Amino acid sequence: MLQAYARERSVPSLRESRVAPDRGFSMMEGAQDAGEFSTPAVSDLMLSQSVGPAFHYVCDIGAGRFSGQTQPMDFVAVAPNVDTYCSVAGPARLRFLGIPGKFARACLERDASDPLDFGAIHTRHHRDPLIIQGLTLLWQEIEREDPAARIFVDGITAALVVRLSRLSQQVARAEDCRGGLAPHHSARVIEYMQSHLDRRVTLAELASLCDLSPWHFSRAFTHSHGDPPHRYLTRLRLQRARELLETTSLPICAVASATGYSHQQLARHFRLTTGIPPGTYRQQFRD
Repeated sequence: MLQAYARERSVPSLRESRVAPDRGFSMMEGAQDAGEFSTPAVSDLMLSQSVGPAFHYVCDIGAGRFSGQTQPMDFVAVAPNVDTYCSVAGPARLRFLGIPGKFARACLERDASDPLDFGAIHTRHHRDPLIIQGLTLLWQEIEREDPAARIFVDGITAALVVRLSRLSQQVARAEDCRGGLAPHHSARVIEYMQSHLDRRVTLAELASLCDLSPWHFSRAFTHSHGDPPHRYLTRLRLQRARELLETTSLPICAVASATGYSHQQLARHFRLTTGIPPGTYRQQFRD
């Protein structure tokens, strides 16, 4: 990868390169002023990460042109043997990782003819905490020559390949549910919410029920139900609180606990939605 990039004058100006001894993994960091640049087709699976200020871009990395604004640590993935084009509106600092195609295919148990095409992954930039951490660790460790470091670098690189495959599956599922969640996923999520009203429920928990990323899940849920997940969950909590106030003699603090709130939180939400505190609501209902 490094040799090919060094020969290509139109790639970002090389600032630093790091190579894993005898492993075939290589990383480089380059700077690019506003304007156009391209990267040559190489046999490696490439990850390109922004490590400088945010910038607007127009790119084609093998699956059609797309545009956006990338933030520090966002990345794109380029399949082997693909030429790329990019135009940036301002200065960009990019870090590249080249993973030999043979190594990547072995990680995914794919045969030698597999193109390592990750579908919609190649149509946008991405942000993933695991890949961010992996690329940061590799940059720090890739040149170390002790046996432990070699095992570490191999393991992190394999983890990046597998994570990329998982992300491609999530993106594909998100594309399938662009119009909203599948009915069985909606039912599962709402049932889970109703069964856990008495405790904190995270977006990541709900997304995992549908095997989607939190971002894609939130978008699909909102499309299906008209409210984002946290607002829908608040509505379910308050509905349950009203039921308990209407049908039981539980103390207000117990009603709050049963719906995942402190006494003060329940009172605040009640005033926002009904204009009155829980105790007054109970009294008015019974009167």
